[in-house]
Amino acid sequence: MRGGNSPPLVILALLACAACAGVTAGETVVPSVKAPSATPSLPTADLTPDPVLGKALLEGLLAVRAGAPRRAVDGYFDPVIAAYERRYKTVPGRLYCARGMGEATLYMQDAVRTHQPTRVVEAGLVLAYVYRGRELMTLDDPVGAQAGLERARALSPANAAVLLQLGAAYKAQRKLPQAQEAYQAAVDSADLSPPETRPQETADAFYGLGSTYVAMGRFDEAEATYRRCLKVLPGNALAEMELKEIQRQRAQGR
Repeated sequence: MRGGNSPPLVILALLACAACAGVTAGETVVPSVKAPSATPSLPTADLTPDPVLGKALLEGLLAVRAGAPRRAVDGYFDPVIAAYERRYKTVPGRLYCARGMGEATLYMQDAVRTHQPTRVVEAGLVLAYVYRGRELMTLDDPVGAQAGLERARALSPANAAVLLQLGAAYKAQRKLPQAQEAYQAAVDSADLSPPETRPQETADAFYGLGSTYVAMGRFDEAEATYRRCLKVLPGNALAEMELKEIQRQRAQGR
């Protein structure tokens, strides 16, 4: 898990502006005092969701629930991605997408440290990539899923939901070292997940990592990882089943 280093005060001030100033979607939050022209610009943040594109994402999820993954991808997720990408095409410097202040603070710390012009925006774009990737997996297109999810990771490198889906895409293609790295990154980033999804994403990260270890024949590491999954979500049926399978194989001398 990530360390608990306190963010610089300037970052907290900027994030407070983003969260509390009541800005509309697409506006940029800037510090109240301008830096001298010779000083690199401070990062900006606006986590205001886009209601129109957010509604389209929900409609896409309804299409998924109705058993229409292709319609969800072509009719909703792809158009939402295209709209967001057009919106952010001219953003100067580095663009990040964040689900909350934890992720945003991390990205803004990186921007201050590297003196890189940076803008942090809401997570609608990367969520669309995650939903799209998941449905492409059901449509047996892990290669297509991987491409979009790698773009999402570049935008949200500490987003556990992105990393989980990317790990699944790699694992489906038997790219096991890449899958292991993605799932481990999800484990390391899960403490930045929103409170309502953090337990499930943490458990899923451990489960995905454990299943990758099994595929690599690393059963001791898999067993330890599944047990960590059960500490997060006791009674997880999948982790318990995998542990029993490992014990069965050991009993048979495999």
